Order: sequence, then structure tokens, then C-alpha cells
Amino acid sequence: MSIFFKIIDISKIKRIPFRQDINGLRAVAVLAVIFYHADIRLFQGGWLGVDIFFVISGYLISNIIISELNEGTFTFKNFYLRRVRRILPALFSTLLLTIPFSYFLLGPKAMQEYINSLIPSVFFYANYYFMNLEFYIAESAKVMPLLHTWSLAIEEQYYILFPFLAYLIYKYFKNYFVFVIGFIAIGSIYINTLSQSVDKFYRLEYRIWELLLGVLLMVLSNNLKIKHLEKIGLPLMLFPIFYYDKFSINDIEPKLLALLGISLIIFSNTNRSYLTKLLSFKILSIIGLSSYSIYLLHQPIFAFTRLAYAGRVLLFGYAAKFLVIILTIFLGYFSYIFIEKKNLKNLNYKFLLFSTSLIIVFSLGSLFDEGYSSRYTDTNSQLQKYYSDEQRGGIDESQCGEVFLNFEYFCNISYNPENKNLIIIGDSHLQTISSELIKKDKLIKYNVFTSLTQGCPFILNLENNKSRAKCGTSKKTKELESIIFSNDTTIIFGGRFPWYFNGDSFETNLGTIVDEIEPGGNDLLAGLEENIVFLLNNSKKLIL
Repeated sequence: MSIFFKIIDISKIKRIPFRQDINGLRAVAVLAVIFYHADIRLFQGGWLGVDIFFVISGYLISNIIISELNEGTFTFKNFYLRRVRRILPALFSTLLLTIPFSYFLLGPKAMQEYINSLIPSVFFYANYYFMNLEFYIAESAKVMPLLHTWSLAIEEQYYILFPFLAYLIYKYFKNYFVFVIGFIAIGSIYINTLSQSVDKFYRLEYRIWELLLGVLLMVLSNNLKIKHLEKIGLPLMLFPIFYYDKFSINDIEPKLLALLGISLIIFSNTNRSYLTKLLSFKILSIIGLSSYSIYLLHQPIFAFTRLAYAGRVLLFGYAAKFLVIILTIFLGYFSYIFIEKKNLKNLNYKFLLFSTSLIIVFSLGSLFDEGYSSRYTDTNSQLQKYYSDEQRGGIDESQCGEVFLNFEYFCNISYNPENKNLIIIGDSHLQTISSELIKKDKLIKYNVFTSLTQGCPFILNLENNKSRAKCGTSKKTKELESIIFSNDTTIIFGGRFPWYFNGDSFETNLGTIVDEIEPGGNDLLAGLEENIVFLLNNSKKLIL
């Protein structure tokens, strides 16, 4: 029993010197994350890099706290001041850098989501903010510039709580430190097995075991040495990164494998091992030192690149992807040299105050301007104007739904008996395009009729589409036919035809299009075919 208590003894723990292998492991972790977010297929499990970071953080932070407790030099003030110097300057610099890019690249709705994520990122509760949006692996998440701050929030919540926990255990249950930490860690693993909710990805209680594993690893490796375990640990750590994909991101098994692997490496590795020599390569050393800044910058760079190039750079071509990755690493190293290192020595409080003030002012500006919507033509207001009683051209208000919402009725935005007719029929995809078309100066010589709604391919006869009856029209068919049969009628009929005909989800530049209703049924296809044939035979011009 005495040997066992020597293994878990924390009274002789001292501050560990810089370990080149751990620095190299930081590089491996951040590269795994970057390659995953760059959609490089070999690294489908690269999201595990974040979990590896958690273990390393738990290991290093616990060593600082316990070694200082043993020396009698630990103070909460000094600990938190070091965390502020280490974390805030690079974080605030990244947040400031994203502001001008967001202004020029994000639409009003995306801007509001971005603004809503700024304050949580500053005050480290971004994990709970993003928990209520699209899940981490959703296509839309790829263009959220601050999505990655969820993991920083987890770490900061740990940094806030763990010093108090460690201090209390050290003071009152010092000999049982490992037992208490181990009990909490096992409890966290256990509740992971009970929950199937996607929320557990973002919540501290489901992640705390990874950080506490680093604490246990630090204590045990201080008192016990077993050589050559890194030879088992390295393949264990790397295998899940290459084997698992994004659909396993909430499973416990890949995390257990990867974190057991890195634990064996840190526990057993020495400065003289081949692995340390490998992890000491200059480029890995630089990336490891810059890993925090690289991680901070990679998500905004990828998100804004996708937005600026409509997905082309990061959806196609490994050369372009690696160009963006190299840029990310270069900027991360620049941030490490000129921001991180300088503020570790002398924290620039004026910069932090300026950054916070600018973020608040920018956020308030978005609040009052609805995502800085004044940057664009107010299309919705313009459409509302066109739908006013004066512009309806004879269709009674009770027969016309709100803008683009009620699919049963056709509304004419403008009307003059001498004008040509333009009919726009389709779903939300065509709605997006037509919002630019429907401008009075461009269509002044047309009577513009619209019937657009989300999720519906227009079906002329309800009988042909019983499963999607809401997408048909029964009340205005005769009036529609009279318009189509008239002279000089042009029809734009559009929507997500790839889905309607093939029944498969399909990729766009900024996301995957799917539908909750079973596609490709005979009634749907027959209705679409009837529509197209009817419109071809009876209109002057049909644009699909």
C-alpha cells in the first residue's frame, strides 16, 4: 500500500521544465484540427486535436498550481494574471481582425449571428452560445468565424474553477488528491455514456474528464517511470484521427483511444527518444510554439475565404487548401512573436481596454442597424412597397398573402394592361434570386406576378401532389391560366430541381441542401412534368 501512495503522492511535485515533445504534440494537435477544417479527407477525425489540447492543458496547468502550492508561492491573483497575459492579447487581436472582414463579407443575418458570438467569445461562454445554433459539423458552421471559441470557453471555465478545486483538495484532502480528481473524471465519462444529446459536445461537464486526465497524468508521471510506452501511444493517438469521421464526433470511443495514446506518450517519453527527436523538428517546434495563435486564426481565415470565394478555394483543389493553411501558420507565428510573447512580459492593458470598447461599439452598431443591413438595398421594404394596395393592380388584398409566404395566391407586384407579363414561380432558392430581379426600375415594362415559398416546387394541380398539397394552387388556377395564355408572357420557373428529380441531397458552395419530406415520388415527378409541359406549350418564353 505504501508503494501505491508514493505513486499518487503530490507533495514532491515540482515545476517541470520545457518539454520539446509536448510542444511537438501541440503542433500535431493544431495541424489535425486545421486539416480537418480544410476538408482534407485523410484527417476526417482531426477534430480530436481539440481533445488532445485539453489533456495537454490539464497536464501543464495542474503542474503549475500544485508545484506552487508545494512551494508556498501559489496565489490566485498571480495565476489568473498569467492566464490573462497568455490568452487575452492574442484572442482580442483575432476578434478585432475579424471585424472588418465580417463587415464586408457577412450578410445582415450572418452579421447578427457573428455579433452575437463576439461577446460570448470575450467572456468565455461561447460554448453555450454555439450550443443553440447549428451543430459543429453542419455545413453552415463552416462560415461562422468564431465557432472555434467554444473550446477556448471550455478551457477558460476550467481555468476559473480548477484552481479553487485544487486548492481545497490540497488543503483538506491532500493525500486523496488523485482519488477526488479520478472520481470526478470517471463521473464525467459515465454521463457521456448516458447522453445522446448533441449538447454534450459543448458542455464542460462532458469535457472535464479530458482536462482532468491531464491532471492525473501529471501526478502519476512525476512518481512513476515506464520507458518506451510512447511506441504504443503514438499509433493509438494517430489511429482515431485517420479512422473516424465527423459522424463520430460525439462518441466517447475515439476520444478514449486518442487520449490514452497521448497519455502514454507524455507519461513515458524522454528527451532521448526517437519520438522526441521527430517532434523537435524546426517546423514542428515553430508550429507548437504558435499553436494557440494558429488555432485562433484558422477558423476566421477558413470562414472568410469560403465566403469571399463562394466556397471555391476550400471546396476544390488541395493546392489552394494548402496555400490557405500555410498562410494560417505564417500569421499564427507572426501573432506569437509580436503579440503573445510581448504581452507575456508586459501586458498592454490599454490595448485590452481599446479592444473591448471597439467590440462593444461595433456590437451596438449592429444591434441598431439590424446586422448593418444599411450596407445593402432594403429589398424586403422594397417588396412591401410593391405589395401596397396601389401596386396590386386589381387583386384584392384578402386574396394576396404576405410577401413570399402564402403559396396559394398569385400576387401581381405591378400592373398595367399595356405591359408584358412576367410570372416568377418557385421555392426559396428562386426567391433568393428573384429578390434582385424585382426592382421597379428594371421591370417597369412588365406586370410582375410572383408565387414563391420555402420548400415547395409549384404544382399546378393538387391532385398530382397529394403528399405536398401545400405546394399546389387551387384558388387562382383560372386567373393564372388567363395570364399565361395572354400575349407576351415570360415565365421563370425554378427551384432545387436536382433534389426534386433525383431525390438526393446536393452540395452548394455554402451548404448541403436536404429535405425532410421523401422526394422523387410519382406524384411529385408527374406534377412537375405536367407543369413544365403545360408552361412550354402555353407561354411565349419559359426559363427554367
